[in-house]
Amino acid sequence: MQTSQKTKGELIFEVHDKSTTTTVRDISQSGIKLEQNSVSQVKGKLNGQGMTTVSFTQKTDGSSDWEMKGVISTKDGDFLAVMGNGTGKATGPTTAEWTGEVHFMSQSPKLSWLNNVTGWVEGSGDQAKGESWGKIYEQK
Repeated sequence: MQTSQKTKGELIFEVHDKSTTTTVRDISQSGIKLEQNSVSQVKGKLNGQGMTTVSFTQKTDGSSDWEMKGVISTKDGDFLAVMGNGTGKATGPTTAEWTGEVHFMSQSPKLSWLNNVTGWVEGSGDQAKGESWGKIYEQK
């Protein structure tokens, strides 16, 4: 797994995802390409719900690369787009941990401060349960 070159700052929010669909995109000697859609609950400096699509490649050595795109609607009615990428590693037959960098985009005055923030995400998940958990910190 990759490690941050910068210091992990203040927690922005925690997220809990429940998978809704998983699609196998490709199978090759180098790994399996998957796409997973989920619904998200977000708690922290912003609270709300959203949806996420993660495209990832599970490599034969147990490592993975991922790319994520998501949207969050806050309880106050504000909208936030989130996108990022990173790496991961299997921790069991159906479990994994990952880290990466995320960026934000919002036209909401309440969330505009996030437009200049780079986030650092640390997460874990269980494919068999269809759940994942993550924490996004402001990267310093």
